[in-house]
Amino acid sequence: MTDKKYLTLHQQDDITIVRFTNPTILDAYHINDVSKELYALVEQEGCRQIVLDFADIRMLSSQTLSVLLNMRKILDEVAGKMVISGIDPKLYRVFKITNVNSLFEFFDEVEVAVKSLEN
Repeated sequence: MTDKKYLTLHQQDDITIVRFTNPTILDAYHINDVSKELYALVEQEGCRQIVLDFADIRMLSSQTLSVLLNMRKILDEVAGKMVISGIDPKLYRVFKITNVNSLFEFFDEVEVAVKSLEN
């Protein structure tokens, strides 16, 4: 598995850990490119267990939430799962305010997120 332009990937057994190369996911162009890379992980590379590491993300837009919801839908269709780790409490508020927080599992650390997918 090769790294993408906007994502850095690490494979741990059957689990793909995704880190973002840019601390903001705000403008439409960037979001479009990130979404293409995320969707390709499932649709082209066959990833089924994914940890999105948000530790380096400082800002995101509501359009980014749409990408994550679509990613969840794509994974649901192939019996996959995605969890989120390391999200800043300020960013988590965006998920909570929009009631999207209940659709994802959040973990403080990548290691704990990985263990949740191993079970």
